[in-house]
Amino acid sequence: MIVGSDERRHAWMDEGFNTFIDVYASEIFHHGEYAPKRDGEYAPHGGNPADELIPYMTNNLVPPIMTRADVIPPQYLHPLEYFKTAYGLVLLRELILGHQRFDSAFRTYIRRWAYKHPSPDDFFRTMDNVSGEDLSWFWRGWFQHHWQLDQAIQQVRYVHDDPAQGALLMLENRRQMVMPVVLKITQANGDTLRYHLPVEIWQQGARYEVKLPTHMPLKQVEIDPDHLLPDVDRKNNVWTSDAKT
Repeated sequence: MIVGSDERRHAWMDEGFNTFIDVYASEIFHHGEYAPKRDGEYAPHGGNPADELIPYMTNNLVPPIMTRADVIPPQYLHPLEYFKTAYGLVLLRELILGHQRFDSAFRTYIRRWAYKHPSPDDFFRTMDNVSGEDLSWFWRGWFQHHWQLDQAIQQVRYVHDDPAQGALLMLENRRQMVMPVVLKITQANGDTLRYHLPVEIWQQGARYEVKLPTHMPLKQVEIDPDHLLPDVDRKNNVWTSDAKT
């Protein structure tokens, strides 16, 4: 209650922030006795939050988060202003910025706007400024528009057809929303590798080829193995060695 958010115009700045804080408070309070947070405000069906968001992400009747609260259809008010807002901030902390940069920026926002009335742009600018990141792509896709995310593996091949020289992975972003890419690589001997590609790989187009420094045949390549992202089509997230390349 220190920051005076206008919840009639921007409900997400009040309810969404509270829900976000509750996600982590549930994990800490009494050694996680009430964790993980799964209730009417956040992942109400008790499952994976990213998976539970997908039906709302694919519903064209759902408005953007930035819509004024009093014109949002009642059935979408909690999924948007509480759930989607909170999970977006979880992604920002866990996947995009990391704990240290996110926490520093979020605390600075609270200090700067204590006993004042910030607008959404005030929040966006503070997070950009303190984290040292241009997050306009995130604010635009997650808050200002109701865009969908679909990351896909288009092709996997070996350099000069020789697994010992590494693998070439062609990724594709098939919808308007962009996000970083997390890859899990399973090699023929069963060893697994993980790679985190920043969102900047999409700056010059919807396709990006990455060279993997592997030295043996691959068994499987998977995008978003932990289901952190609300990817609307997970069928194209996995390539296996018996798939056509």
